[in-house]
Amino acid sequence: MEGEKKMITVLITYAAGVPEIFEVCLASLARHEPGVPVKIRVITDKFGYAEANDVVGNFSFLNPAVYCYNIEDYKSGSEMHGKLLDMAIELVNTDYFMTLDSDCFPIASNWGKKLIDLDGEVTGILQPWIPAPEDIDEATIEYKIRKFHCYNCTQVACQLMRRDFFVENKLSFLGSYDTGFGIIEKLWEKGLKVKGLMPSRCPIPKGGIDPELNRICSVVYGDTFYHHGAATRKNVTGDIDPYGFFEDARKRVLEEKGAEWLLDSANSYQYKFDKEEEVAQFKMESMYMAMRDYLLTHDSLFDKI
Repeated sequence: MEGEKKMITVLITYAAGVPEIFEVCLASLARHEPGVPVKIRVITDKFGYAEANDVVGNFSFLNPAVYCYNIEDYKSGSEMHGKLLDMAIELVNTDYFMTLDSDCFPIASNWGKKLIDLDGEVTGILQPWIPAPEDIDEATIEYKIRKFHCYNCTQVACQLMRRDFFVENKLSFLGSYDTGFGIIEKLWEKGLKVKGLMPSRCPIPKGGIDPELNRICSVVYGDTFYHHGAATRKNVTGDIDPYGFFEDARKRVLEEKGAEWLLDSANSYQYKFDKEEEVAQFKMESMYMAMRDYLLTHDSLFDKI
């Protein structure tokens, strides 16, 4: 592996039905130098394989490769995601590997070097909410969600780690409430901290929402990565922007095949972080509404509970 030092294998997870945003992802990777050598590996199942190949065919100069895994017997999209990533570790023969959702991509150069230079066992874009208060009841749903949905955790949508750390600690993207949370728990057990990029800006909404409250829809992290948000889950969990506050911005990302325009302050709102608990409670209220809808057709919220 000596020749692979400071090299990243990028594992892009592709779910069937979202070729438009996947094309934006690859176009953005093509525009922005990572600052270190990278290999691009697209992983998908039998339902997404043909679509992924069609899109990748337009970016042969990136030397991407599509791998199809037979994923059966899964209860949720999260479980399927975790199984794909666990199986795809076999593709990694570099010091580092990076998980990347097909709706997350760089909007500035040196993105790979930036994540490596953070010098953590796990780096990436952080979950964009304040940690829960210390006196919160650990038996509550709010605690179980906010334990991981906070600045102490990275998002598997854009996350980098050393391959050796993953293998030597027998880690898995399965086994917790959502994809990759078990990896974060192992870090905490070892007394290690997660390092990553905080949300920095989002589109200016049309309508009456305070953009400070928005941490899931078209968010830019560290002025380096853009996360469209839920593009691969829309048919399962519904639209994350049901009132269309960011509809024009999201369309523009698809039309321009990128989100660099958000780095212009005239086009974006820059986060102030001046009402973080209010932001967290706004998130929880949204999740409670989603849970009520989900339980109309499911028996439970979490496989582990």
